[in-house]
Amino acid sequence: MSDYTSGNINFTGLGSGTDFQSLIDGLIKLERVHINRLESWKSTWSDKVEKFQELNTALLGLQTSLKSMDTLDEFMSKTVSTSDSDVATATANSEATVTSHTVEVNQLAQNDIIVGYHGTASEKDTYFTSTGEFTFSYAGESITLSNIPAGTTLQGFVSMINAHADTRDKIRAATINDGSEVHLQIYGLDLGAENAVILSNLSGTVYDETDFYRSQNAQNSQIKVDGYPFLAAQWIERDTNTVDDVIPGVTLNLKKTTPAGSPINIGVTTDKEGMVENVQKFVDQTNTVRQMIKDLTSVTTSSDSAKGSILTGNYGVELLVGQRLKDVTASRGIGFSWFHEDPATGNTSGDRYSALSQLGIKTNADSGGANMGLLELDTDELTKALNDDPMAVAKLFSANYLGESESPNLTYLSHISNVTEAGQYNVQYEVSGGKLISASINGHTASVDSTTWQITGGAGTPAAGMAIRVENRADGVYGNSNTKASDAMNVNLKLGKIGEMVGILGEITSEEGPLEILQDNYDSIMKNIDKKIASEEDRIALKKRMLTQKYARLDALLGNYQGKSAQLTASVTQLMKA
Repeated sequence: MSDYTSGNINFTGLGSGTDFQSLIDGLIKLERVHINRLESWKSTWSDKVEKFQELNTALLGLQTSLKSMDTLDEFMSKTVSTSDSDVATATANSEATVTSHTVEVNQLAQNDIIVGYHGTASEKDTYFTSTGEFTFSYAGESITLSNIPAGTTLQGFVSMINAHADTRDKIRAATINDGSEVHLQIYGLDLGAENAVILSNLSGTVYDETDFYRSQNAQNSQIKVDGYPFLAAQWIERDTNTVDDVIPGVTLNLKKTTPAGSPINIGVTTDKEGMVENVQKFVDQTNTVRQMIKDLTSVTTSSDSAKGSILTGNYGVELLVGQRLKDVTASRGIGFSWFHEDPATGNTSGDRYSALSQLGIKTNADSGGANMGLLELDTDELTKALNDDPMAVAKLFSANYLGESESPNLTYLSHISNVTEAGQYNVQYEVSGGKLISASINGHTASVDSTTWQITGGAGTPAAGMAIRVENRADGVYGNSNTKASDAMNVNLKLGKIGEMVGILGEITSEEGPLEILQDNYDSIMKNIDKKIASEEDRIALKKRMLTQKYARLDALLGNYQGKSAQLTASVTQLMKA
C-alpha cells in the first residue's frame, strides 16, 4: 500500500476500486488556479468600468441640471407686480430694469368678424344653389375659392373654408344659430387693424357679399407707457395684446381697458432669493460629483499601511475629470476681465465680478478634513454681491456667449454658435481715405467690409464668425496689441461658469472623452483576459483528456495485475494444500 500526495490531493491504494476520477478532478482543479487568477483580475477591471459608468451618469446628471439655468433669463429671474391684474399682467426677463412704470390701456387689439344677415333653417340645408365663387381680401391679399359645387350645404361651405390651403391660415368659418336660422360667421385669425376681412364677391347662393355685416372691427391695442405719447389722442399701437417691445425686457399681457387718465402701475424687481437658490444648487450638485470622485480615488492610511480605493491613481479620473472641473470653478470667467477702479478719477473698467471666489464660493482646503476639496458658499458674501450688482453676478454664472465691447470705437454685432469661441479679443483696424481698409483680431488678419464698416473674425481662428462694427470712422490707425494699454480695444465674448461647466462636462462624457477612452481601454484589457482564459480552458481540456486516457490505461493494467495476483494466490494455496 502506498500514499501519494500532491498539493491538496491525497489518495491511497492501487488496483481495482481506485477512484481515478477524483484524482483527475483534483489535478484539473490545480490546473485551474491560473484561470481563477485571470477571472479575479478581470473582475477588478469590470468593477472599474462599472464605476466609470456610474461617474459618467452622475456627470450627465450634473450637466442636465446646469443646462436648466445656463442663460441669464433662466438664472436671473425678474418678478413683475401690477396694481390691477384684471387690466394687465406682465412678465420680465433679465434685460428688464428694476423700476416701475405706468400703463394706460385705451383699447385692446381684436380681430375682424363678419356675419350673414340671413341664414338657413339648418346647417345641412343647401347654401349654393348653383356653382359658386367666394372672394375676399385679408391683410391686403385677395383670395378666391372657385367652382364651389351646386348643392353645397352651409356646413359643407364652412368645412371647405376651414380646410382649404388658401384660407385655413387666414380666416375661420363657423355658424351661429339664433333659434330660427343658422347664420354664416367668418372671422380673421389675426388681431390688428391691418387684418380686416373684406368680402368682395359671393355668387351661386341666394345671398351676395352685401348680405353680411361686420360684428367686430379689427383694431390695434392702444397704450400709453409712463405718460407717453404726451398728446391725449396719440397712443402706442400694436396688433397684439401681448406687447413685448415697448418696455425693454417686459412683456405686457393686456386684458382690459383702463378709465381715461387712470393708468395702472407695473413694478419690476430682481428675484434675489431665486438667484441664491440657483447658486446653492450649483454648489451642491458640483459637490456631489466632487465627493464621488474623492471616494473613487481616495487613499485610506493607518499607522502601518495605506489602502487605495478602486480608481486611486487613475490619471484619467483624477486629472482629466476631477482637476478639469476644479479648474472651471477656480479660474476667471472666459471673456471676463479683472475689475479696476482708478482711485484718482473713480473711473472703473472690467467686470465687477469675474471669479467665483468674489461671490463667496471657495474650495475647502482643510487637509485631511471630511470636506476637503468641496465647494463652500458664504451666503452673506453672495448676498452682498447681489445687493451691489445682481446683473454682474448673473453674468458670471450664466452669460451665454454674451458679446460686449470695452471701446466706444467698436460695437459687437454677432457670432456663430459652435464656431466662434468665447474669450477676450484685442482688435486693431485702420481707416484710410474714409474707408475701412484692414483689421486684425488677436493678431490674426480679419476680413473687412468697407461698405458696412464691419470686421469679421477670420476662418480657423478662435474669433471666426464674430462680427464687429466700426464706430470711429475717421482716418487713422486704432487699437493697441497690449490689451491693458489705454488705447487698446477689446471685445469680450463672455461665457459664464455654468456654460463653461456644461461644455467641459459635454467633452468629458462624449464618445471622445476620457471616460469613454478609459472604458474602451479597460474593455480591451478584459477581452485579452478572456482570450487567455479561453486558451487556458483549451489547455486544461486537453490535459484532462490526456489524464483520463493515461489513468484508463493504468486502471486496465492494474486490473490485469490484480487478476494475475489472484491466480498466483490461488495456485500457492493449492500447492500448500497438496
